[in-house]
Amino acid sequence: MKTTSKKYLSFLLILILVFSQISIAFGSEKSTLKADIITANTTQSHGYYTIIITIPKGNAASLMKLYENNGVVKTERLNSNSKTVKIIYYPVVDKAPGTYTYKCELLDTSQIIFSQEITVTVTPGGPYMATGVPAIPQLSKDKWNGEADYNIEMNIWWGNNGYAWLLYENNELIYAEDLTDNSPNKQIASKAFTGKTNGTYTYQCELVNAYGATSSSTLDYTVNVPGGEPELPITGPAQTEPAYGYVVVSEDDKQFEWLFYISNPNKKYVWDGTSFDVWAISFDTTSDISSVEGCDSFIKKGNTVTINLKGYERVFPYDTTRTIRVKGNKSGNIINPQNIKVNLMRGDIPYPQYTGLPSSWYKGKTDLKLSDLVADSSAYYNTGVAPSTDHLIAYNPVSDTQLIIAEPHSVNYPVNGVEGLRMWVPSKFIAMGLGFAKETFRINPHYMCGLGTKENFTFGLVPASTGSTTNPVVIDGETWYWPIQKEHPDGPFQQEAGNFNECKGEYPDYLSPDAKHDEYTKLITGDPNDAKFATAAISSAISLTMTREFLYSIPKIKFKEFVENAADPWAEFVCINYAYNRGVYGFLQKGIFTEHRARALATTDFAAEFGLSGFASHVENVRAMIEAANADTTHIYDSQLTWDDFEAFFKELRLFYRQGVPTDAEWNAMKEDVHRAFNVLAQHWGGSTVSLRYDFLTLLRVAKAHLPYPDTPNPTGQNWADHINSSNQKLK
Repeated sequence: MKTTSKKYLSFLLILILVFSQISIAFGSEKSTLKADIITANTTQSHGYYTIIITIPKGNAASLMKLYENNGVVKTERLNSNSKTVKIIYYPVVDKAPGTYTYKCELLDTSQIIFSQEITVTVTPGGPYMATGVPAIPQLSKDKWNGEADYNIEMNIWWGNNGYAWLLYENNELIYAEDLTDNSPNKQIASKAFTGKTNGTYTYQCELVNAYGATSSSTLDYTVNVPGGEPELPITGPAQTEPAYGYVVVSEDDKQFEWLFYISNPNKKYVWDGTSFDVWAISFDTTSDISSVEGCDSFIKKGNTVTINLKGYERVFPYDTTRTIRVKGNKSGNIINPQNIKVNLMRGDIPYPQYTGLPSSWYKGKTDLKLSDLVADSSAYYNTGVAPSTDHLIAYNPVSDTQLIIAEPHSVNYPVNGVEGLRMWVPSKFIAMGLGFAKETFRINPHYMCGLGTKENFTFGLVPASTGSTTNPVVIDGETWYWPIQKEHPDGPFQQEAGNFNECKGEYPDYLSPDAKHDEYTKLITGDPNDAKFATAAISSAISLTMTREFLYSIPKIKFKEFVENAADPWAEFVCINYAYNRGVYGFLQKGIFTEHRARALATTDFAAEFGLSGFASHVENVRAMIEAANADTTHIYDSQLTWDDFEAFFKELRLFYRQGVPTDAEWNAMKEDVHRAFNVLAQHWGGSTVSLRYDFLTLLRVAKAHLPYPDTPNPTGQNWADHINSSNQKLK
């Protein structure tokens, strides 16, 4: 009996596994793909025909591919689980004689299904009777009451015929068909439409023969079926911006009803597409707007209509669509909406554009030469350095290709109360992290050095006269001391857990939901070979970027305009550093950007004018170190990097790309490209190492070609929207 039971259980397990595999292969009932139907308006053609793909309603597919003789000739994004049948046209024009097979492929995230295959045979046409270009065709329609089923007819009453006609819908070619040339007699052709959604469609046709082509005038047809709400043409994925647009619900000669939509169609993780935060949607029209439903408010200024979203509807997480109904009267010369835009909850924040690799380089190139990586060798290996005069945090560097990190031997300020501080770079890995922060977030490495030193003496050595005995370091025969707290959980830049978690919520691309504070900020040993130095630098750069983005995103303070017009070139640095150190909300309550704006713009010493020193003279300390480093053109940090160093760096960098973008295969392909470039650049230094100063940014640019774009994604999410909205409301 026990043996029988075991056999029975084994049989059940096999059945479960079998049905599990069936489920994986074909999907659940809710998401199963449905095979499309592929047809042609003829299977015997003289070169003009149309492939017609009919996709059933409720299909789970998100992408369609059309194959001709096994090669893809058309792809189109689909609206998954659409409530209506979708028809896709692929018109073929002037095809050479031959036999052509067509089939369709429908795909979703895990499944593929193919249609049946059809064949079209093309043979030479003729005889042709025309003696010149075709007569001008006219279009007509057979319905007048907004029906969803109708015919568009082309005709010429007399003259030279065409051997084919082409029909355009809303400026897109949708239909091609051979015709019989019976010149100079009448010629007629038509195209039937069924089940069209509500909206206005503009048609125009061309009549073609061996002498040329002629075009008809346009013809409008409006579908206006009662209760026939048009389907929103939303496709995915969406990245950086949500999907948005409008459809016509109904209209006549005088009035209209439009339905605007904003949507995050993503159903799973997409880089820079986890969530979208939107203030408003705007468009241009000369028509009169009588009402707007589903919004907080709207305003028309000139020809621009701005529709403000309700506060609780400004955030668009996965699979979220919101609509706004606009009604009005037609007027002027811009009747329908033009120049539609969404206003994201992100300011016009400047990120300087940096030099890329030479155009001869491309991903996967195996026969690399130095010229594929280095455009100008004399500039690339130039040992001279110009002093930096750029006081912005996101700055324009003094070299296009070199990573310049100065180690000034003295700072003209008592940093953390210490006179005679000497700056140094304690680890090649922290320098690599600073290089990534510079290349990705455009942050001046000298700012990061000043910040780390103020927070934890990370880049600061103190003389023996201070009485310190912590971590002795001998440089040029002289002993210095490094009073860093290596074991502190907040790490070399003192990024606290609360701040880290805030970054994780607002930068979901770089910091995944399972990211843990100590894994990113805390050093393991704190010795020069501790690769966690790189991780801590990048994490801190994200935090700094979040503060910078925050100030630029609050509408009422007009921060970009303020920075551009301030008399003090350090104004942006002071604002961001103070807000980073003391908090944004308290900073905003000082009224600097509102009632004291004119005074703030006029002063040449912004920090002193408004007492923006920060905790323990934070602003003055960091600024003094930046000034010392920017001015130093002699003591520039460098280190020879092995491939093992890059492997260790990439292991840490992978922590910032752990949501499947890039995939493991893509990540490995990136490393292969970097390794090939490493081997080429290493020849200059003897064959086994490269220079951090001269080569690191080049190798990083090779890596970045494989990494997701944009590299400065939107800060996003409910907390981001709440912080921006709250700050904006509190300002007078």
